[in-house]
Amino acid sequence: MDGSYTGRMMNRKIPFIKGQMGGNEIVLLDGKSIPTKDRLEIGLTVLDPPSIRGHQAALLYGDGVNRLRAEIISVSGRGFISSCGGLTQVLGKALVDTDISNRFKLGLDEPITAVELETEAGLVPIISEGQRIISVMTAFVEECYGLGVVPMQVAGVNVWRVGKVLVVDGAELREAYPEVTLDRFDDRTKTVLSRLQDDFHAAAFPGRDVGDFAVYDFRPAHSGDGRVIFPHKISAGHIEPSCGTGTVAVGIAIAEGGTPNPDQRELRLRFESGGDGSGIGGPDITEIWLTTDDNKRVMQVRFTHSDVDIIATGHAWTQTRKQSAKED
Repeated sequence: MDGSYTGRMMNRKIPFIKGQMGGNEIVLLDGKSIPTKDRLEIGLTVLDPPSIRGHQAALLYGDGVNRLRAEIISVSGRGFISSCGGLTQVLGKALVDTDISNRFKLGLDEPITAVELETEAGLVPIISEGQRIISVMTAFVEECYGLGVVPMQVAGVNVWRVGKVLVVDGAELREAYPEVTLDRFDDRTKTVLSRLQDDFHAAAFPGRDVGDFAVYDFRPAHSGDGRVIFPHKISAGHIEPSCGTGTVAVGIAIAEGGTPNPDQRELRLRFESGGDGSGIGGPDITEIWLTTDDNKRVMQVRFTHSDVDIIATGHAWTQTRKQSAKED
């Protein structure tokens, strides 16, 4: 043999569960059915058309009674990410509505009360209260503070960097760019938002295309306190109408900024979300509860979303290239 390799395609059959949280589509995969070297390739294949499709995929591994471990892949960054709030909500729903607990031998009692999800950011308790799922995102909060929670100015707009997330107040955006139309994104608005994100990356993460994007506005259209949307990567058309970590980042920025009440130590905020991605807000509610210390530092965050469903279950067929030695 000459030491070189030739590849042939190998079909793989991978169990999946697909769910959604206000339009944020999550695909749960059985991590044990995917070779370590193929995790990212297969995860992105599942997320991309014409396969199952979604915004994030989670490779799940059983990690003991009432605990799972997740390796999370995002379609926008084309790589692994440390945390995903939508995943925690969809997983909580899957524990109620599917046989996923049997697959991973979680040993849950009825009714299901709580599981822990191990992520790169840390442990996330997921609590089931009937059909309502509560995600305790304190590990993500700690990650954000570890990376930095600071006010900035990018492209002439006062913003917050919350960990890797760019957080923009719609009022600040309109003050700098009166022509933007958050109710429905036109080409000018998309250009402005793209410029903000590009300048943010250049200032906070030079040479790296990382980070998420959250826009909020305290001008509700329905029953919420405000509205949110998440234009994570406008250039690729990746605008999420709902995002758990993004909403938590918004809550951190609001608490750190001293609004809406600088003396309040416990905040409850209800954001309209789950629209069609063409403008801010929607018919759903993402509700977050924040606890802060005397210095306005956020100590704990929990959140829930009003619209979480399991969309499909089955098996995904993917192809990977199997390496084999080539003879002389």
